[in-house]
Amino acid sequence: MKLDFSNLKVLLIGDFMVDSYIFGKSSRISPEAPVPVISSSKIEYFPGGAGNVAMNLNSLGAKVSCLGYIGNDKYGEILKRIFRSEGIDYKQLELSELPTTVKKRYFSNGKQILRIDTEKIVDSWKPKFLNELKFQKYDAIILSDYNKGVLNNNWFSDIDFENIIVDPKKDNFSFYSNAKIITPNLNELNRATKIEVNSLISIKSACIDLLSKTNLEYIIVKMGDRGIMVVGKNNFYEHIKAFPVKNPDVTGAGDTVISAFTLAYAKFQDIETSVKIANAAASIAVNKKGTAVVKIKEIESLLAK
Repeated sequence: MKLDFSNLKVLLIGDFMVDSYIFGKSSRISPEAPVPVISSSKIEYFPGGAGNVAMNLNSLGAKVSCLGYIGNDKYGEILKRIFRSEGIDYKQLELSELPTTVKKRYFSNGKQILRIDTEKIVDSWKPKFLNELKFQKYDAIILSDYNKGVLNNNWFSDIDFENIIVDPKKDNFSFYSNAKIITPNLNELNRATKIEVNSLISIKSACIDLLSKTNLEYIIVKMGDRGIMVVGKNNFYEHIKAFPVKNPDVTGAGDTVISAFTLAYAKFQDIETSVKIANAAASIAVNKKGTAVVKIKEIESLLAK
């Protein structure tokens, strides 16, 4: 299957953040406390949260516009610099007095030993120029919700658009009232339904329950090494098994799923084909370490096997 998403435009609304990786070595314990002393040798920065979705959409060839906010600080500048170098449109990322959300991961002798998050969550944010946004020029809209503030007050519910696809963090999926498709993982599905989702039967039942209570047309459940399940209205059901992966790193895998699925669905308007493409993309992503992006040729190669 040959894939080409270069003619697609996506509006990405969500919580943009920075993933920081601090690498070093430790050969002694601090005299101040029983903790290792790390000699830092390298620091790397990557767009995280909705930023990783933007990077994946861009890597797959689509044109992406980002809507949200970043801090007027060092990490906001880092994010803008990366987006600028990748040709990602960040003109609608508003500068805020709030700090840019940062996740700092510390590695010593090749192993992660600590993560420190810097964030300030608000409930009242909405775009300053909401009435000027021309939503119909996009092929799809993604809501990438990390519960950091951009999507917390439901301002987006008035957006009149057919293909709104959500990666959720809220426990109440009715909050995303104008969404067509939602892509929870098992933990998010469990919190939303209060149903133990251990077996395939229970996962399907939880989805059917949600579909009956919301305006959603499809629920795409990310099940890790069990693959992806799709349940839709009119009794649609599909289980796509995962490709086998040794020692997977799941960092950002959900971002890859929603990126690949959204582009495939906007292109083909076929749920089964789109989920197969997203499943392949996820298998490639978890084969990579840390926050990673997937390329079209990698997906084509895996699907051809």
